[in-house]
Amino acid sequence: MLSRILPSLILMLACGTLRAQDEPPATEGGGFLQAPTVEPSPVTGEPVEPDINITESGGNVIYEYRVRGMLYMVRVQPQIGPPYYLYDLNGDGIIDAQERSSRNTAVPQWVLFQWN
Repeated sequence: MLSRILPSLILMLACGTLRAQDEPPATEGGGFLQAPTVEPSPVTGEPVEPDINITESGGNVIYEYRVRGMLYMVRVQPQIGPPYYLYDLNGDGIIDAQERSSRNTAVPQWVLFQWN
C-alpha cells in the first residue's frame, strides 16, 4: 500500500511546485497594501525621507518617525517582548489616544506577520 501512495505523493508535490512557478508576479496596482506616496520637496525636488529619532527610556528603545517635522509613527522596542507601534491616525502630528479610556492612553499595535 505504501509503495503506491509514495510515488503519488511525490508527483503531487512536484506538480504543486511547478504550478507555483508558473504564476506571474503581482502587478504594481494589484498588490495587497500600497505604501503612501509623499510629494517631493517643493524647494529641492528631492524625495522626502522620514527622520528617525531614537531614544532610550526605562529599558525601552523608542523610535519616533517624522516627515517634514510631523510625527506619524512611534515604534517601542521593550527590553523583553516584540516591538509595538503607535500611530497618528488623523495626520495632526499627535499620537492618537483612545478617547473612551479613563486614562486616555494610546492603544499599542503589534505586527503579527511580516515579509521582507
